[in-house]
Amino acid sequence: MSNEHADGGTIDYPGTFADRAVSLVQSATRYVAIQSPELDHAVFDSAALVDAMSALARSSRQTQIRILVCDTRRIVSRGHRLLELSRRLPSAIHIQKLDEHPSWNGETLVLRDRNGFLLKPADSGHRAFYEEDARAATQRHLEQFQDLWRLSQPDPNLRALSL
Repeated sequence: MSNEHADGGTIDYPGTFADRAVSLVQSATRYVAIQSPELDHAVFDSAALVDAMSALARSSRQTQIRILVCDTRRIVSRGHRLLELSRRLPSAIHIQKLDEHPSWNGETLVLRDRNGFLLKPADSGHRAFYEEDARAATQRHLEQFQDLWRLSQPDPNLRALSL
């Protein structure tokens, strides 16, 4: 059994991680960032997460939702609820691709505003970490995310096909 706390600690991936991702997005006021190598369907392709993202995206013009992935092939070939949502709300939800970078070691990260995050290190198996109120750690993760985001680019494969 994992050591799970309401305010943070070690959690299970993908199960509890997916639940906490929904909670983080629901409690966000302006900003969510997701960094995931393939935007894992088990975590990020859920109706609950899409509903929370949609509500956040529609809550304010200042809302910013950014999703950074390495490999878009699976979300394009299998379909993905977050991809569909980004196509419906392109001014609020941005998905970009960064093939490889030495600063990104394959970890999965969800950031909320400036004080909450989920982190699954690439080599951690089914173990991940959750911090509900960790301003300094969230800021460090956010700075790294922003550095990677600046190096990323939109992927033409993610655009909606016009008929």
